[in-house]
Amino acid sequence: MDDTRGLECFWGNDEGPHCAHGPTVLFGKYVDGTLERFYVCSACRDRKLCRFYLKYGEKLTKQQQDAWDKEKKKVAQSYYHQKLFVRFNELLAIGPENRSYCHDCERLIYVNEREKHKDHNITIGLTDHQMHHPTEVMKPLENSKKEAQYLFSKKSVKDIVDMLLEFKAKQVICIGAPRIHEYINQNLDDKMSSLLLDIDGRFHNFFGPLSYVWYNLFNHYFFNENAESVFKDFLTQNKGKDLYLICDPPFGGRVELISQTLKKISDLHKKLNKIENNDDDLKIMFIFPYFMEAIMREKSNPPSVSGGLKDLKMLDYKVDYENHPLFVTDSTGRKHGSPIRIFTNIPLSLLKLPESDGYKYCKRCQKWVSRENKHCKKCKDCTSKDGRRYRHCKLCERCVKPTWKHCNTCKRCLLEKHKCNDKPKITGRCFKCNELGHTEKDCNVNDKLVEKPKKLGKRKIDINESSSLTTKKKTNNVDTSIDSNAKSNKLSAIKIKAKSKETSITEKIKDAKIDNIKKGRSIKQKLITRHKLISPVSKRLGRVVKLRKTKLGVTTATNKIIKAKKKLMNKIKVEDIIDN
Repeated sequence: MDDTRGLECFWGNDEGPHCAHGPTVLFGKYVDGTLERFYVCSACRDRKLCRFYLKYGEKLTKQQQDAWDKEKKKVAQSYYHQKLFVRFNELLAIGPENRSYCHDCERLIYVNEREKHKDHNITIGLTDHQMHHPTEVMKPLENSKKEAQYLFSKKSVKDIVDMLLEFKAKQVICIGAPRIHEYINQNLDDKMSSLLLDIDGRFHNFFGPLSYVWYNLFNHYFFNENAESVFKDFLTQNKGKDLYLICDPPFGGRVELISQTLKKISDLHKKLNKIENNDDDLKIMFIFPYFMEAIMREKSNPPSVSGGLKDLKMLDYKVDYENHPLFVTDSTGRKHGSPIRIFTNIPLSLLKLPESDGYKYCKRCQKWVSRENKHCKKCKDCTSKDGRRYRHCKLCERCVKPTWKHCNTCKRCLLEKHKCNDKPKITGRCFKCNELGHTEKDCNVNDKLVEKPKKLGKRKIDINESSSLTTKKKTNNVDTSIDSNAKSNKLSAIKIKAKSKETSITEKIKDAKIDNIKKGRSIKQKLITRHKLISPVSKRLGRVVKLRKTKLGVTTATNKIIKAKKKLMNKIKVEDIIDN
């Protein structure tokens, strides 16, 4: 789809019709107040890349079904994995000068095959390092509507792998993270194994069938028949223990689809390995921008469904990319560092971040945070997220960005140069009430305050008032019979007498209370005046007493010393007499 704004994505177990990229996904869009649902491709967000479109409730004709089945087979058969892996090993056995890669044909080629590709873009003389690191040979795919490919920097790869080593990971599933897969295969082959799941089919040329699987993250679809069994075998290695998943998806992808896939993988991991203990659950490290945190938390799952992206927590580590100008922490990139973070279900207190990069441990939060992140005592958290130190707003009762100021008309912190009450057109649903046309901040549910019931005090009762009440009751309930009137008159007279007694008693009690209060006040006043007069004298007396005590202590100590000296002198004299 070209315009994904205002689209609703539906979770569901029912598989939709298939396109070339596997099962399609059910979306919905409001047109003139009515929801129109339809199936489109899960992988491509542009109809030019995949033209599949089917309205909900309709069925494909036989001709359409046959055409899509042919397209699906054509895509699946575009790579013969085993044959390509044999070619890779043959080229690896010969010298680098005989190795080449054709970017147009997306194939490894021999020297004698170059004439067939003379008008193509070819990289000649592939080294052993390049053969094992295809991301340094292949040109990154940059179509933001399908498989936008941004590669981790070497520093980020090393830091993430160090985290895995600290946890003693044995198996690692890399979804859209080829750089991590390359590093593990080349440097840690004896310590851990890795399986790459990626939609980029060019990896067939460099990795074997047990190391790479052609895969669509957005619908959990395996393009080759044997690939799913390879994936399940990898999940059950070591009974599923010490298994970690690293996912680096396209940032424009729908979080609902990614969350559903990650939940499927986690549930399958539990089912295949018969895991009951939560400590052995699949550990996830999901790479995504920090500003998508709220969307992940609120929109990734239906309200009643847990797991997937919903339960992940954000780590302060800034992930750098090699081929993106903004996703870099150094001087060449964004001013406040990369906005990309790691979201994980691993306890944040266990994830140690490199101190050499300025990361520090917050004892109060019990987690590692970035250099600029300062603990807020009022929020009880390290609140900074975008690479700047946030400040606390008393009116908003939360920490905000340093460039924001509180606006009294908007009743929240915003940029200083903003148009008050200028709300953008909201096409999606509210996170809180799930209604259309507004966001959570502007939700009316927040304004519906529950009024506290007022406490009712004891009411004074007057004889005249009580009589008027009784007369009102009489007038409202007029009875024709004389007997009933007589009875009511007698009862009212008794009530008046009882109420008059109550009022006299209450008045006496009140008078007594007033007298006690007056007495108490007079006593307090006397004490205050007495304290004012006596306090300076008492202070001086106290000081004198303290001085006397200290002097007595000193004198007693000196007396003891004098006595001890006398005893010693007497002993010395006695010894002198004995010697003589």
